[in-house]
Amino acid sequence: MIDQGLDAHDIAAELTSWWVSWRPARPAAYITARLRDRMAAAPDEAAPAEAHPHTAGPTGNPAWQAWLRQRATATEFREPQRTDDDRRHARLYSWDRWAEVADHYATDPEDALDLYGARLCGYAVKRASGGWRGP
Repeated sequence: MIDQGLDAHDIAAELTSWWVSWRPARPAAYITARLRDRMAAAPDEAAPAEAHPHTAGPTGNPAWQAWLRQRATATEFREPQRTDDDRRHARLYSWDRWAEVADHYATDPEDALDLYGARLCGYAVKRASGGWRGP
């Protein structure tokens, strides 16, 4: 498939199009057999892809390309959803980076409170303002 000019995404799409309802015991042997059968069906590899549209791969389908463009446009500006693990990690490991937390709070207080929590934000703002009297 690489010799045909397909990149990793095209190869993954091609293998996905071979979807089978069962799980092969030896996937590599199954793929090799499918490729061998495909070569037997279209032995003339020197011909352009237009001569054999079934060998162009699923990514050559115009409807598929339109869907990919639509999906990219729809998700272009979407921010990733924050998870509880993100919050837990930020609240555990950000105490030493209080200046970064204070800057985040100064630019976007709601997001900083969501990510770091009120206790860490309060600590960071107090340290940044010079009102901290710690050890």
